[in-house]
Amino acid sequence: MPNSLSSPADPTVIARRLIQRAHNRDGLPEIAVGVSLLLVAGLSYAQVRLPRESIGFKAAVLALSFLIPAMCFGLPWALRWVRRRYLMGRLGYVEPRPIGRKQIGIGAALAALMTVALFGVAPQLSQPDRWILAGTGLLGGALVAWCGQLPRFVIGGLVMAATGICVAFSGVSMEIGFAILFGLQGLLALISGGVVFLRFLRTPIEAGE
Repeated sequence: MPNSLSSPADPTVIARRLIQRAHNRDGLPEIAVGVSLLLVAGLSYAQVRLPRESIGFKAAVLALSFLIPAMCFGLPWALRWVRRRYLMGRLGYVEPRPIGRKQIGIGAALAALMTVALFGVAPQLSQPDRWILAGTGLLGGALVAWCGQLPRFVIGGLVMAATGICVAFSGVSMEIGFAILFGLQGLLALISGGVVFLRFLRTPIEAGE
């Protein structure tokens, strides 16, 4: 019997969940992701609407090429700076545990599988654009739900999966489909994060914190 209860009461699992909840408590990660997705959607849409020979089109391509790596490296640093500068009294100090080799391996494996599925298998099927859009929505939605591990992230993941399927069968081009998919998901994340952030600011600071 004790062994059957060991997994739910595993201190490592409990600590990981608590750190994850603390990380998402103020809604700032969702706001950052939402703004980033809206920028990606806007730049993707600009590439469709602007003439390919125009300076605006080339600027949109370059901005999108450099935006994603910059966000990956810059957003975590920006979140830490904002929290330590303005929210230390409410959040306290939380030092995230370094990502272990197991988590890195799982993340790399998932990324590789997604890349192979979307750009290796899907293009070989009939109507590849539909499969790529649907696969991006389904896999992206699963990733959102798995990483967030909170009800609002599960809802967001379901919305992204449903949006990907709907866009895939709507008949729009792949570029427009990505703009709709990322734009809607970015707007949802921005609204969700904004609501959580406002509620967080309205929560009174307890004495001694």
